[in-house]
Amino acid sequence: MNIQLEQLENAIRTQAKNLADSNLQFAQQQRTKILADANKQLIKREAREIEKAQVAAEQEYRKKVQASEISMQAELDQLRWNLVRSVIVNMQKYLQNLTTDDYINLLKQYLTSTATLFTDKKLIVEVNAKDYQLLAPQWETIIKECVPNKTCILSTESKQITGGLIIHNAENRIRIDNSFEGLIARLEYEIYQVITAQLFASVNPTRSI
Repeated sequence: MNIQLEQLENAIRTQAKNLADSNLQFAQQQRTKILADANKQLIKREAREIEKAQVAAEQEYRKKVQASEISMQAELDQLRWNLVRSVIVNMQKYLQNLTTDDYINLLKQYLTSTATLFTDKKLIVEVNAKDYQLLAPQWETIIKECVPNKTCILSTESKQITGGLIIHNAENRIRIDNSFEGLIARLEYEIYQVITAQLFASVNPTRSI
C-alpha cells in the first residue's frame, strides 16, 4: 500500500514538473516574442522620429538658405541701383561740363533728329532760361541749318530742366522730351540692364530651392 502511494506521489510530482517545465518554456517563448515585437515597434518608432527630425532639419535648412538668398538678392539689387545712380550722376556731370560749342552742336542734333519725327510743319521748342539766352540770338540761323522745312518757334516760357530741349506741335498734343532729364530717364532701364549683365556675366545661377 505504501509503495503504491509513493509511486502515485512520484507520478504526480513528475507530472507537475513536466507541466511546470512546459509552462516555463511557453512563458520563455512568449517573453521572447513580446521582446521581439517590442523591439520591432521601437525600431519603427525610432525610424519615424528620425524621419521627422530629418524633415524638420531639411525644412529649417531650406528656410535658412531662402533667407540667405533673399538677403543676397536685396544686396545685389541695392548694388545695381547704386551703380545705376552713379552712372547717371556721372552722365549729368558730363552733360553739364560740355563746352558751349559742343553743347550747341548737341542741341542742333536733338533739334534735327526730333523735328523730323513730326509731320507738323509748325513746332514749338522749349528750353531752360539759360539756354534761351544762348539760343535766341542765333535761332533763325540754327533753324535754317537744321530744319529748313519746318517753322520752329523758340518758346519764351522757360522749362525747369537742366539742359536739352522739348519739342511739341502747335496743339501740344504730341511732345518729345529730349531734355537731359528725359534722356536719362529713357536710358536708365538700359543702364540697369547693362550693369546687371556685367554683374552676373561670370556668376553661376543660384541653385533652385
